[in-house]
Amino acid sequence: MQRWNDDKDHNYEFIMKLINTLRKHHHPAVFTELALLLVCLLLFSVNMLAQDRHIIQGIVFEKESEMALAGAHVLIEGSSFGTISGPDGSFRLSITDFPLTLKVTHVGFDDRFFTVTESIRDEILMLGLNFSAEMLEGVTITDRKAELIFKDESYSVLDFEFHENGLMLLIFRNKLRRAELVLLSTMNDTLAILAELPGRAASLHHDCLGKIHYVARDSAYQIQFTGTELRLIYPTDIRIFRPVARAFAAYHNDNYYFGISRMHGQVIEYIRYDSIADTYITFREVYDSKKLGILKENPGHHGMLGSFRNDDLEFALLLMGDEPSIKTQREAYKRSRDISIEAHYLKTIVYTPLYAPLFKSGEQIIIFNHPESQIEFLTPYGELEATTAIDYHIKKDWEELILKDEIRDEYYTVFIHSNRVSLHPLDIETGVPGNANILYYPFVRKILVRNGYVYFTYRQPGSIERTMLFRQKLQSGEGKYAVSNN
Repeated sequence: MQRWNDDKDHNYEFIMKLINTLRKHHHPAVFTELALLLVCLLLFSVNMLAQDRHIIQGIVFEKESEMALAGAHVLIEGSSFGTISGPDGSFRLSITDFPLTLKVTHVGFDDRFFTVTESIRDEILMLGLNFSAEMLEGVTITDRKAELIFKDESYSVLDFEFHENGLMLLIFRNKLRRAELVLLSTMNDTLAILAELPGRAASLHHDCLGKIHYVARDSAYQIQFTGTELRLIYPTDIRIFRPVARAFAAYHNDNYYFGISRMHGQVIEYIRYDSIADTYITFREVYDSKKLGILKENPGHHGMLGSFRNDDLEFALLLMGDEPSIKTQREAYKRSRDISIEAHYLKTIVYTPLYAPLFKSGEQIIIFNHPESQIEFLTPYGELEATTAIDYHIKKDWEELILKDEIRDEYYTVFIHSNRVSLHPLDIETGVPGNANILYYPFVRKILVRNGYVYFTYRQPGSIERTMLFRQKLQSGEGKYAVSNN
């Protein structure tokens, strides 16, 4: 406990140092937003309170060629607890006791068992796999059927996120009256359940440091898995948490990347915060020049886009005196309603928010700059190294969504036609999407991809509507996508 108190004091001093840096650099356009971000930044990045836990690290590779193996399952023998190796073959696993035995499996390779003792706990484990003697040549997995995950008749999935050791579900039980957290392993076995959740459950949030947060209507909590149970730690007011969650885009080598939306969503200013040098720098600015031109020609839109109906009404009544008549009150309400309707039209039709997501990929930062019709490849410090032209985003059926498979370092773009969702693998070197992967069900909700599979939720109609979680294997064929060009 003393260690935690010391950490809190250090974090507080660090936060105040960051805020003072903002004041010193006089950056008024982003000071308020970043001040809020930095107050909560360490809540996202603080190590979990794991009294006797330890992180073991390693790399899975193919023995013959010494090439890294992505997507290998690394499990603690005798349990369902484990993780999956990343694009570079690396893995991290949080454990409590030594010694332990790791079981490493991968399609087409022999299983590998490796004992980790106290004496090698801090070493990088090099786990080589041999090709399986029973591997069948020429066999390709082509299963496209959607597979139901978490087979339970009494639940409905509210949200889900990938956990380092599996899959985190936020579900409702008892006719949608009680929310629970459920952690599944990489083999879909239940690792832990937290049945008592504070507040009214809203969603899950996965930040760029790998932490998952339970979000209620008025607060948010970081979710901690101790190896045997789930806990909620670091409660944060939702008014502070949401701007942090929206803005925090990536983390790389002590650099934090934030996206600050300005000019009513038509400009995204990406900012890099260097936690070692204690400085923040504008990394990249993405903007929609066409919509900014419309905004410049119609200065009155600024007021409507930034106003709320209640504020307009209160101001109108204030101008009418202490005791406005019923007639003037009705006129004020009508005026407020008209402004509200026009503002809603402007926000949803004319000034739709700019979509230009940022991702970390190896030693590069990638920005999908849709207003400029290009993918940008930058160094961690903001130097533009290359661009790739794109045109998929001008298609009629394109959905503003880019998905990344973190395990394979692959990207997908999404189209919706006749309520049917299709995912297309996106070659970021050429900018050309591949053949469509049509999802098994229509009207799907949340979609994520991992290790060659797409995970999605589908709401099943019935007497008590249930939202269920499915996964479907993705095919990565090449070729131009077939969607409407209008």
